[in-house]
Amino acid sequence: MLRKSLIIMAALAAFTINVSAVQIEVPAGQPPVPGTDASIPDNAYENYSHINENAQKEAEAFRVEVQSLEEKPKADNYKIFKAKPDIVKPYKLAEFSQSTVILLHEGRNNIRLSVPTISLRGDTVESKSSDGPLFVVRGFTSILMVGPPHGKEFSKRMHNEGIYTYPGLENASWKILKAKTHVMYTEFTPSKTKTTYGITYLGGGDVNDPYQDKFAEVVMSNYIIPSIETLSRLDNYSHVKHWDNFSYRIPKKAKLVSEAIEDNKYEVRTYEASGIKIRVLRFQIDPNVVDKSLAKKQIFAFLNKYGDLEAPTQYATVWNNGLPGFLVDRYKSNGESYLRHFTKDSEYYYSYRIDYDESKSSYKHKQLRDMVEYVDFDNVESLRKAPQWRISDSHKKKLDADPIFNPWYMEWIKILTQ
Repeated sequence: MLRKSLIIMAALAAFTINVSAVQIEVPAGQPPVPGTDASIPDNAYENYSHINENAQKEAEAFRVEVQSLEEKPKADNYKIFKAKPDIVKPYKLAEFSQSTVILLHEGRNNIRLSVPTISLRGDTVESKSSDGPLFVVRGFTSILMVGPPHGKEFSKRMHNEGIYTYPGLENASWKILKAKTHVMYTEFTPSKTKTTYGITYLGGGDVNDPYQDKFAEVVMSNYIIPSIETLSRLDNYSHVKHWDNFSYRIPKKAKLVSEAIEDNKYEVRTYEASGIKIRVLRFQIDPNVVDKSLAKKQIFAFLNKYGDLEAPTQYATVWNNGLPGFLVDRYKSNGESYLRHFTKDSEYYYSYRIDYDESKSSYKHKQLRDMVEYVDFDNVESLRKAPQWRISDSHKKKLDADPIFNPWYMEWIKILTQ
């Protein structure tokens, strides 16, 4: 009887894994798509949180370092760390749990995708085709390129290739290069469209790196491909509002309840709907202050203000047509939740905040998150001409001077844009 029960349990477990796993199908005679892992749920990209052993060690060492400071700290963040020691380790761990979201929504482009990788820098480069630019995001040990089909030079070095089918995608294919650095490319046309995209992901899979210890083919097959979706559904429940150079979306049921100036600094628009309160605000950029849209600044501000260490929180750099913003997503399925998106143009910072309770709202968490991610600027082309660094000036100067970091990155861009 026990043996029979174990067999049934094993069968049920296998069934559950297959149902929730990524379902990438391949036609008869085609090689399997590299890196697919049935233990990874097909929605893993929605709730990415990666903390490995090395990240835990680094976070604990940082906590010990902060608490060992005997002199009165000069930096404001260290003063708060001393006053609120419980947020020190979560702050450091949050660095290793960041994801990257890409939204393309200009011209014929209309897709969203995500990758479990931190963003250090973004570049917009010209493609060899006439189908628009290529968008590149650089992490510590990774490179992501999205845009029109590309990588002809890469094709000469490929190790293997094949085709596959996945819901919502047509004419889907993959290529892979396996060397010291793993690189995978996929090309596809979203269903009911005529626009074909190419995505390249490069990652070495360094198991000692708390920022990225998954190989490129694992990331592409289990995170990127399942995350690809159209943005057209946003029109079903939200519409675009304009604020001079800035555009953002609000739910169709939300009403503008006030416009005000707060603290003689912040211009604020407030919207409300059942179970939802939205505040969209802007204020002038001070060139003498460190960029407030950077990940570390936003993570620190969030933990300092809310200190809700029990609720799972997601952190993501969101790239809209090549321009970055930072998202904080604290979600409770039946309680008070919070979304915050922070971005900038050449003149203003823009903060989009939603406080909501999903149990009291007609909008679901994913709908609200997808909506708050979507922003735009009228002068996007001029804004993205320069590299978009996502780290402080001191860290940027250090990486700029590194004899490997940038040359390696630019060499891969040269190869992939051919």
